[in-house]
Amino acid sequence: MNKDRHKFRHTVIFRALIAATCGTASMMMAHQAMAQQSSSSLGRVEITGSNIKRTDAETASPVQVITKQEIDQSGKGTVAEYLQTLTADAQGSVPFTYGRGFSGATSSGISLRGLGANATLVLINGRRVSSAVLADDAQRTYVDLNQIPLEAVERVEVLKDGASSIYGSDAVAGVVNIILKKNFVGTVVKATYGVSQEGDGNEPRIAITHGMGDLDKNGWNLLLNAEFGKKDPIYYRDRDGRGPVGVSAIGQGWGFNPNTGPTNNIPRAGGNGWIPTANNAAGRINNSAAPSFIGNVRNPSTLNYYSRGDAAGVGFTRTFPGAQAYCNANANLPQNNPAGGCLSDVWRQVGQIQPEHQTSNFFGRFTKQINANMEAFAEVGYYTSESRVTGLPLAPSGGFFTPEGNVISRTAVAQLGATHPDNPYFGTAARLQYNPVFDLGPGVVSSKSHSTRLVAGLKGTVAAWDYDTAIHYSEAKQTDTSENRINWRVADALLNPTAANVAAARAFSPAYAALPAGTFWRIGENASLNSPEMYRALLQNQERSGFSRTYGADLKVSRELGKLDGGPIGVAFGLEARHEANSLPLYTGLGNFIGLSLTTYSGDRNIVATYGEVLLPVTKKLELNGALRYDRYSDAGNSVTPKIGAKFKALPNLALRGTFAEGFRAPSSTENSASSMAAFGGATVDDNARCAAGVPDALCKGVAPTFVQRGNPSLEPEKSKSWTLGAVWDITPKTSLTVDAWQIKRRGLPVIEDPQAAVDAGRVTRDPATAVTPGDPGAILSGFVVFQNSAESLTRGIDLEARHRWDLGNGYGRFTTGLTWTHLLTQRVTEASGTVHDYAGTHGDCNITNCIGSPRDRIQLTGTWEMGAWRLGANVNYRGSMSNKFEKADTSCAQTLADGTDFPGGCKVKAFTTLDLSAAWKFRQNTEIFGSIQNVFDNKPPADFETYGAIGYNPLDYSGAIGRFFRIGIRHKF
Repeated sequence: MNKDRHKFRHTVIFRALIAATCGTASMMMAHQAMAQQSSSSLGRVEITGSNIKRTDAETASPVQVITKQEIDQSGKGTVAEYLQTLTADAQGSVPFTYGRGFSGATSSGISLRGLGANATLVLINGRRVSSAVLADDAQRTYVDLNQIPLEAVERVEVLKDGASSIYGSDAVAGVVNIILKKNFVGTVVKATYGVSQEGDGNEPRIAITHGMGDLDKNGWNLLLNAEFGKKDPIYYRDRDGRGPVGVSAIGQGWGFNPNTGPTNNIPRAGGNGWIPTANNAAGRINNSAAPSFIGNVRNPSTLNYYSRGDAAGVGFTRTFPGAQAYCNANANLPQNNPAGGCLSDVWRQVGQIQPEHQTSNFFGRFTKQINANMEAFAEVGYYTSESRVTGLPLAPSGGFFTPEGNVISRTAVAQLGATHPDNPYFGTAARLQYNPVFDLGPGVVSSKSHSTRLVAGLKGTVAAWDYDTAIHYSEAKQTDTSENRINWRVADALLNPTAANVAAARAFSPAYAALPAGTFWRIGENASLNSPEMYRALLQNQERSGFSRTYGADLKVSRELGKLDGGPIGVAFGLEARHEANSLPLYTGLGNFIGLSLTTYSGDRNIVATYGEVLLPVTKKLELNGALRYDRYSDAGNSVTPKIGAKFKALPNLALRGTFAEGFRAPSSTENSASSMAAFGGATVDDNARCAAGVPDALCKGVAPTFVQRGNPSLEPEKSKSWTLGAVWDITPKTSLTVDAWQIKRRGLPVIEDPQAAVDAGRVTRDPATAVTPGDPGAILSGFVVFQNSAESLTRGIDLEARHRWDLGNGYGRFTTGLTWTHLLTQRVTEASGTVHDYAGTHGDCNITNCIGSPRDRIQLTGTWEMGAWRLGANVNYRGSMSNKFEKADTSCAQTLADGTDFPGGCKVKAFTTLDLSAAWKFRQNTEIFGSIQNVFDNKPPADFETYGAIGYNPLDYSGAIGRFFRIGIRHKF
């Protein structure tokens, strides 16, 4: 019954709005002959953040306008790359090199004010588009910037204050409006090629833009744009020796204690294969070893692990001299483990700075001037993406998830059987920790996605009203393939062929049943003995396919209505209705294969909204504006969001301005869907139930099980209040200065509940087989937490933008400089308990910033010299230092060396600065060659071992990890 009502409501809403839209258009066509365009509207434009056209581009709200020429001058290859250099884009953005995140390498997002990618609304030509299929950290949905065709861009407008009163949800931190060309005549071909100084990361790109029919002369225009690009992968192993880049074994040569130390990114601080040591008789810790590529095997009697290549292995009934030789030939670390482990930094062997990525893009727009007061338009966009991300290999001892969200541990199950020819305890089954990096290769996830965007509408003037109405549809689809996942039943039968294991594998896998009896999975130095048939039985690709979709219709009207001393009053009204839906199912083989992600969500909802806006030029010096919007979400209730603003011309060349706005962000289906699940690690808790049963503290204190976050259907929208206060000063006709202070306060933030509370409430699954005392319920395998509206945040800062132009004279052209600076004053989160976390200038907040950190300062300095056919440009990008603490209140550094000193020195992640140069020469009227050098001085990134977005360095500093990067290209207009 509820489902039927939902369908009825959905149908009525959209048919009614589309009918109203079409009816409005028909009415306008019938009356347009009587309409006369107001002379005062000539030269008026619509600025992002307002629906009222105006002649003065400076509004009460701070808006940064970025031209296509500025993007070209930067030397960046895509819109996404450029936008992530903006000083207002801060922590929480999703870099295009972020292959280790939940979103993989298929998409790229922007996070204004460091509030997370889901707090920034991205529009194309003023209208919404569907979000990327995969949410960042399985929570934060965002629009993929990679889908923007660079050569079709006219400009980008970045609104730096809250805009829910104009655009609705998600505009809490601001809006990025990407405005594409609307009238173009001619044909332009652009080809570029990029390569790093190491000869990798090759980046060919080609774009063709064609336009015919001049809108002003012919009454119509057709614009077609096609772009194709590719990025080759860049591997950590090819940056060996480049400071911290790719270093995960930080105990080796960095001064850390290899038996302890940070473990955010790494299996063991001493490297893969490390056997930790202790002050016991055997000189090691029972039941503890990292997977090794020759195999670490546990002594069945003493419970101590030994490397298969250790000639002094205690209790060995068979030795393997070839194993140690294989280790020495393939390891990339000094072999100095006191316990004899074979050490290797596997991330440095298989990880990527930049994943392989191919894209293609098509954009088309047709515009028809029906008459002097009516214009019809239609847009189509189509984008495809393919990526391939490599990561750590899958170990046969690795756990797996069930579709219900439970994690199944395999540490005790993965064993070399009594008759396995590679078992040093031949005759007795023994536990195995094996890293098959040279056997199975790295873990690989390949993704294919495509996005479609369709818009059709009418705009014009009738009876002094300007109108703009359209219907729109956009959809993103993505298929992820986890390659060569391990069938755990087959792995058990091949490593430990007991009757039960063989029977289970035969029943599940026909490929295993077809193998010759007695087939083993040979490991380490003997892996070359394995047959292709064995691997086909052991490994299988697994897929999931998801989508994100939005469609709807909108109508907005505006006009001048009456006059005040400062000029005509402007008003605008609008209606919107849209439907949003997304779905990300579980991998098909979840529960049967090792190494599959537990991330799933789905949901759909209807949104209707209406809004109004007024612009009041009270006097020649004082301008006021206000807006009010009402939104109704079928799954999140109603929101009313006002905004007011004022601009005062204190002097003819000096304007003071300010705004106050309320905003909201409706929870996404990743947060409020009952079917939403995602796994995460890193949280440590006390297992008080085990402690009460007399289990030693080492087994019940500070344990770190896997946690599964679930959606909460009762989640409410987060609310915000924001203000800006600033000045715009045109000091001279060639010099301008803009300063804006800003603050955003949010309440009801959806955050994951405290994992300790979930454990204390008993929302866990356990492994009874790990019980060590009577009454011990066994170790926690997984805990279950939900989202709650339980936090507030306060973010405050200052923006400065300055520009100056020198006209050099005597044929030397002109030189233009620009400076943008964002200074973060406060970034504070207050929990429901009243606990305050202050993050500004620290490595936190990891819940929002992907552990990228919250540096106080980001600065960009630009300079452009134009002289005749030449253009030279320089961009300096600065990311400020930050304390290597997770919040200001921390009394100790996040990392300390073995001797107890802070790491890095002074407990600060150092600042990072790059210089990029570009040049262009128009050697013929219609032909230009150009080039750029990114990171001219080849600066290396400072060490940052706390982030999980990259290995050894901060993802914000990826250009330092790559090194110098060169691009050259040619552009010709026919």
